[in-house]
Amino acid sequence: MKKNIVYLFFPLLFFLTTLSSAPAQPRILSAAEMTRVLSEKTFSLTYTGENKGNSLIYFSRDGKYTILFPSGNVRSTEKWQADSNGDLCLRKVKRSKKDDQYITRCGKLSLVGENTLFHHDDTGKHILSLQYIGNGNLLGKPPY
Repeated sequence: MKKNIVYLFFPLLFFLTTLSSAPAQPRILSAAEMTRVLSEKTFSLTYTGENKGNSLIYFSRDGKYTILFPSGNVRSTEKWQADSNGDLCLRKVKRSKKDDQYITRCGKLSLVGENTLFHHDDTGKHILSLQYIGNGNLLGKPPY
């Protein structure tokens, strides 16, 4: 009898430990949560699959964002919004001598860890990561 209980106990124990060690699923943020989480904050920005180093990004409350690139260049004419579909939309300007093109990318924003967000494109592919740095505009302020 004791042998049968032991044989049943170990598979059950293994099953329970695999359940508890499974990674938590990222939580998709609503438009209101996105606005609260991003507004007036600075994040480290990393594009998935690109080895360009981390940029810093500041999201202002008025719907504009500013990026400080590793090169030291700053782009501050961009716009962001949390739309009614629950997507984070980032608009950027692609400048040329002939005209300016506006490119908008929208997708879900998920909370992955305590201070980490993933932005997904419209197909659900993870395209960039945001790591919380601090409140306010910290672009160019040491040690960042």
